[in-house]
Amino acid sequence: MQLFTSPTSPYARLVRVVLAEKQLSDQVDYQFVNPWLSPDALLAVNPACRVPTFITADGHALYETGVIVLYLERRYPEPRLMPRDAVELVHARLGLALSLLDAGIGVFTERRHGDATTELAERRAHAMQRAANSVAAAIDQPSKNDPDLGEIALAVSLDWIDYRFATEVAWRSRYPAASAWLDQILARPSFVQTAPPPVS
Repeated sequence: MQLFTSPTSPYARLVRVVLAEKQLSDQVDYQFVNPWLSPDALLAVNPACRVPTFITADGHALYETGVIVLYLERRYPEPRLMPRDAVELVHARLGLALSLLDAGIGVFTERRHGDATTELAERRAHAMQRAANSVAAAIDQPSKNDPDLGEIALAVSLDWIDYRFATEVAWRSRYPAASAWLDQILARPSFVQTAPPPVS
């Protein structure tokens, strides 16, 4: 198996954490690339030139984060990251987390490569704030169990918001239980091993 990834992509980090939690990391060839440079190796397997791109053991290229993590859960069901009695909740949390990442990436990309003063940029920034609060509000208290796929996605999304927008999106002060929960999950080896580099 092969994963085209980036050290700072939260979408790719979610896949990497899932692979680590499923104890599959040593079966994957990790290709760290900068998709903004349109590397030939990534273009050869994904015409959209995006990470993560996952190549299955059978040679199929999977493109979207949600598709990849749900494939991994189905293809490698143990250890289980989607309890049979919580499928709907896991899907809801996964969707919520990906919505936060979509909003945040939109803001980040607009500010770095576009015009941060437009009405669209302002709308995206408000959406990011609302989504971060919604994710934090979905977390009740520190967990006593291993996180499921939905919780992993929530943690990746909130940690990325801290990584890129810590001073702007102050969700931790409003949701102390969620803050404690995130710190607990970030101590897991799968999160420590996939932590992004310091912001430059």
